[in-house]
Amino acid sequence: MKRIIGLSLLGICIAATSGYAQQGPDNAQQGPRRGQPQSTFREDALDPSPVNPTIDPNIDMFVNDYKSAKPRTEYGTVVFRDILTRAEGDPIHPKRKGAVLSDISTVSRATLAPGASASGRAPKGTVEIYFATAGEGKITVNSKSFDVKDGVGFTLTPDFDFKLTSTGKEPLGFYVRAQPLPENYKTSPDVVVVNRWDMDRRIGAHWVHTCNAGPNGMMLCTIAPHTIPQPHSHPAEEAWIMVKGETILSLGKSLRHMVPGQAYRIPPTGVTAHSNINLSEEPVEMIYMGPLSRGGPGGPGAAGGPPQGGPPPGGQDFARLDNASINAATEPDVDMFMGNWHDAFPRVIHGNLYIRDMLTALQGSDPLHPTHKGAVLTNAVAVSYAMLEPGSSAHPVKDEPKDVQESLVVNSGTGVIKSGSSSFELSKGKAFILTPGLDFKLTATGDHYMTFYVVTQKLPEGAAPKATLQVVDNSAKPQVTNAWYDKERGLLTSGDGLLHYHALTQVEQPSMTMARAYSDPQGTEEIWIATGGDVEVLFGKELRKISAGTAYRIPSTGKTPHANINVSDKSAEFLYMTTDNPLLAASK
Repeated sequence: MKRIIGLSLLGICIAATSGYAQQGPDNAQQGPRRGQPQSTFREDALDPSPVNPTIDPNIDMFVNDYKSAKPRTEYGTVVFRDILTRAEGDPIHPKRKGAVLSDISTVSRATLAPGASASGRAPKGTVEIYFATAGEGKITVNSKSFDVKDGVGFTLTPDFDFKLTSTGKEPLGFYVRAQPLPENYKTSPDVVVVNRWDMDRRIGAHWVHTCNAGPNGMMLCTIAPHTIPQPHSHPAEEAWIMVKGETILSLGKSLRHMVPGQAYRIPPTGVTAHSNINLSEEPVEMIYMGPLSRGGPGGPGAAGGPPQGGPPPGGQDFARLDNASINAATEPDVDMFMGNWHDAFPRVIHGNLYIRDMLTALQGSDPLHPTHKGAVLTNAVAVSYAMLEPGSSAHPVKDEPKDVQESLVVNSGTGVIKSGSSSFELSKGKAFILTPGLDFKLTATGDHYMTFYVVTQKLPEGAAPKATLQVVDNSAKPQVTNAWYDKERGLLTSGDGLLHYHALTQVEQPSMTMARAYSDPQGTEEIWIATGGDVEVLFGKELRKISAGTAYRIPSTGKTPHANINVSDKSAEFLYMTTDNPLLAASK
């Protein structure tokens, strides 16, 4: 019976996502490169609207810590510190930090000193749900006593008197949810005690949540090391408590560090997605609080709504990523779609230019299941890293291919390139294209190796490449913000001779930000090259830590989301390029 209750409570967490929806922004603003247009049922992307502090919820108002709360005493000796309380005024723009709840009255931290006892009865019309996380004790109702320790929860209603005693050497500690009794809530004349240690774990809700129950209304969920649960949104009430370990909270368009004792509510916009990201080496524990089941204190009733993954009611739109459980047998192996130049064999082109490939042309007939790691390109021959020794020169060499061109972006060092009567000084961020038949001499003039990122493309039959050298320096041009935080500046475009892709673009991602997650449909080829800083990447339903010198292509399934996550104290740098998105083209 206990396992049935545990599985039923797990259903609350699963159903909560699929049961709530709200219309997203109409034809929300998008930059020149971001994702798909709004649809009636989206599992491909998060809120496409740009960051706007005058409209977006202030995330910091929805997060609070019990340590900053004033203590209050209930039942004679139990000390409560409220983390979240009832909303005051506009639920999207609260007036006071932590005053954000609607159905729930308070979410609190409560302690009972060693050796102390408390007794009484829950206030009339109120249900209080307790989840113990520290200490040892006993609760007695109707002459029946139950042990209380970490992982044990119980529900107090006005139907009975209770006595709670702290028997351990440290305070008995709880997280407590209090709220008015829901209509038709089935109360019990006895206390219902649930021990999560009696329940088997179940994994899969929101990709990686591993939950094994708790009292109705408070479920203990574990998040495995280096994983990201499915980002998704709710218009109804949902709150989380950080119990053990530390996470990075992705809430709306912001990232926040979460430590034990903090709790948050998801702003009820329907497009404010959330995810508890565990970047540590240990599992973390959190308490999930969704709609209170009407089955009673330990009852099996779960929140209503369509089955997980089904369309939301009324064809409404909301922001979330693919809700299906991870299935390694059918989903693209994301590790096959990335490569780092340190792992590649060197080769030499143009006499002295060392080249190490990160990505290469597709091997195999299925672009979603390549047969060789990094062999995923359909619009380029290679994406590579190049080095030129100080004092040496690259130049045309006899018998080199006559049907390819190379687009180069200077990554470090200084040099000069000459072609005919033209001469250009080179430094970080400058870009140029070497076309077949171009007479040039590229010389590294500094004290260190000159390095480049290179995109090699095959010329279409009948194409007439540019016969003159042009060096592009857009460092003085303003940046454009895309995907919430990415600061972009174009380097090379089709007007400069770039083939197939719209542009080769520099991207700067500020510290402690997550770019908007979205997916690419079939027919789109989107390439990212990490050029500075270490970042985490949401890639499909997994996390990967990547360093400078790594490139990846997004599998174009329509449901393989991606987002760069920079939790460092410095900006991260990338190069980015994409082909046409057929869905965007069709929507114009």
